[in-house]
Amino acid sequence: MRGEQFYRGLMRIMNDVFAGYEFLASVSDKKRELTRFANSEIHQNVSVEESGLSVMIMKNNKLLVLRSNDFSQGALKSLREKADEMIEHVPELPYNFKMPPLRMAFPFEKADLSMKNVPPSKRAEIFDLIKSKADEKELKAFGYVANNFEEDVVMSTSGLFLYATYSAVDYNIVMMNDSGGSSYTSGFAKSFNDIDIEEKAKEVSRLASMNIPRAEIEPGEYTVILGPEAVATMFFYFSYSALNGMAYEIGTSSAVKYLGKKIGPEFLNFYDDPKEDRLMGIEFDAVGGERKKLPIIENGEFKNVLYAYGTALRFGKKPTGNTVDLENLDLAFPLNPVVYGGDIPKEELFKGIDKGVYIHRFHYVNIVDPSELVLTGMTRDGLFLIENGEISTALRNMRFNISFYDMLSKLRGMSKEQEVINSSVPIVVPYALFEGFRFSSKTDH
Repeated sequence: MRGEQFYRGLMRIMNDVFAGYEFLASVSDKKRELTRFANSEIHQNVSVEESGLSVMIMKNNKLLVLRSNDFSQGALKSLREKADEMIEHVPELPYNFKMPPLRMAFPFEKADLSMKNVPPSKRAEIFDLIKSKADEKELKAFGYVANNFEEDVVMSTSGLFLYATYSAVDYNIVMMNDSGGSSYTSGFAKSFNDIDIEEKAKEVSRLASMNIPRAEIEPGEYTVILGPEAVATMFFYFSYSALNGMAYEIGTSSAVKYLGKKIGPEFLNFYDDPKEDRLMGIEFDAVGGERKKLPIIENGEFKNVLYAYGTALRFGKKPTGNTVDLENLDLAFPLNPVVYGGDIPKEELFKGIDKGVYIHRFHYVNIVDPSELVLTGMTRDGLFLIENGEISTALRNMRFNISFYDMLSKLRGMSKEQEVINSSVPIVVPYALFEGFRFSSKTDH
């Protein structure tokens, strides 16, 4: 990694090269090392280093974003030449744009230094642990384990300069039995010291060994428990479809109808929380915006949508620190999402059900009606009856069709236990119990 002083030097060079323009630059330098395995054997080790520079240039209320993976002075001068050629052909913005204000902070040194140089043997140790859990149940294991180390920097002509380092481990595991039945899990941690892979591998091996469908259920409404993977999928679609401030302001988001209203029980709390210890804790967004703990759903009430920097300027709102990309200053997403658990141990959540269904995971999910956030999709990697408080018979997969808001209105409990799921961004989620979950039709498998 290059270190903070390198980027301070880069900022001085950019101020010289881009003289006459206002600019903001977002820089990342990432190293990702990955071990992939299939049929319970390691078959690939990969190491990739990527550097990226995005420069947002403004002149006469026109914005232009240029990208490069070369930080040399010659490459920066080439970007300047492109800017000079292109800026005159860029249309003016329909609102008055101004660069983010001056903001400086001490470096956010959040990386675990043990993650800077990780030998392949460390990931092989994790694979051996996964394989041992698969072998106990005579299963085959597929998936990957990866470690990451990165630097992120935002700098601008206003004097804004922010520097952070992060580290992470992420993985996914599929285990498959001889009949083709499978189960799946994913995870994320800040370092190998924080990883929870043993218990998750044990649980996925248990479900994969049981996943030989011997029964089917009829379409209709059922009491269900969603596993963390399924809960993560539901909150991803809520975040993607309902939380963007731009969609809310122009009236295309379901938040137009539901923001400020009670959409779930008192124990439902969903936050974007950069201080959550189990996540990487992103300290600033793509434009250097300050990130603070933000309630999205609090005590069951839909409290806030997210405002990217451009949308905030357009509509006179305060940015929420969720700007994702310089090329789309209206795109906002929760960067450290946390669905807080309830007060019921997972075991008791199951024991309270005489007859119901356990949904481990979803796939092929699509939005049917954005205004009501109606989702459709299929179950995958484990659909089971719950009988007398225990997961029992494996079922054939089902298709579902349900409104996210209707589903939340029937939320009856959440586990104390939570898992970190490696979704589009890592998310902390519990198990969740719902009444009246609607399966719309059977599937062929």
